[in-house]
Amino acid sequence: MTTLHPTDAGFAQAYSHAWTTDPEGLLQFFAVDGRYTDIAMDATYVGHHSIGRFHRHMLRFAPDSAIVFGSTFAAEGRLYSEWVWSGTFSGALRLRSGQLVDAAGTHFTVPGVAVCTYDSDGLLTTHRDFWDLCTVLSQASVRIG
Repeated sequence: MTTLHPTDAGFAQAYSHAWTTDPEGLLQFFAVDGRYTDIAMDATYVGHHSIGRFHRHMLRFAPDSAIVFGSTFAAEGRLYSEWVWSGTFSGALRLRSGQLVDAAGTHFTVPGVAVCTYDSDGLLTTHRDFWDLCTVLSQASVRIG
């Protein structure tokens, strides 16, 4: 599989497809020692094995996930992209504190921003996702505290 460079016109669409349906294809966008960080959940995954394990878990947890990258800017080794993640949770949501909240059956839609760096081959060396967990908890009618 040949992946697109972050500066290519079709990058956002191809990256959306990989995040939504293709765990193995997703890894082709990352450098072997790339890092994915979910800021809202305070979790970092390093390397293809760890990123792949996280992604497969995400797809089991919200099997109808759809991740759509929209407005994207890439230049000089940096990529910024707005995205929307939607789906339905199949079970409890584990918060940063370790607390589990019942979210099974909850449909959610949450916007976010990806802030990434890439190497000279166009492979992502870092991908940090920023999104609002409170948006998801509100959609699940969850009250914390």
